[in-house]
Amino acid sequence: MEGASSVALLFSHEGVGREFIHALKYRRERAIARWLGESVALAHRALTHRAPDHRAPAHIDTVTWAPTTPAHRRARGFDQAEMVARAVARASRIRRERLLDRIGTTVQTGASRVDRLAGPSFVARTAAAGRRILLVDDVLTTGATLRVATAALLEAGADAVHVAACARRGDQGWVDRPDSVA
Repeated sequence: MEGASSVALLFSHEGVGREFIHALKYRRERAIARWLGESVALAHRALTHRAPDHRAPAHIDTVTWAPTTPAHRRARGFDQAEMVARAVARASRIRRERLLDRIGTTVQTGASRVDRLAGPSFVARTAAAGRRILLVDDVLTTGATLRVATAALLEAGADAVHVAACARRGDQGWVDRPDSVA
């Protein structure tokens, strides 16, 4: 993924994997967020053996997430990516901080591939100078959301942005780094 130092994914957004995501997002089964976060943290740690330099996942100092739209947050009563990021941070013993604001109300759910690629926009809430960040989201489809969120963090001065998501939807050629785990 363009701009990301690494990409870690848990499972495909099919079958049981899809059920986990839907249980969290649509049935409000929040306990699943803890398991997903702990699992994402483990998947991300698996990358530490592949990248021993300063950009390695072992040297993450902040966990953040790609915020959902305000409408989805109101409807669900929570932001699922934030909940997973909280569990990742806790399992990794790394500080969690909201570093991004979502600009506009563009919704990715149910959008066409073309509309998804146009994606949402993000702006950094605070300077990220010198930080090595783990950016968390629930589902990666085209990669547009995480790509623009990564770009916003790098523009804010982040030293490295590592990406982790619970589920990968489809195989649309978004992974372009040899240090990706799926």
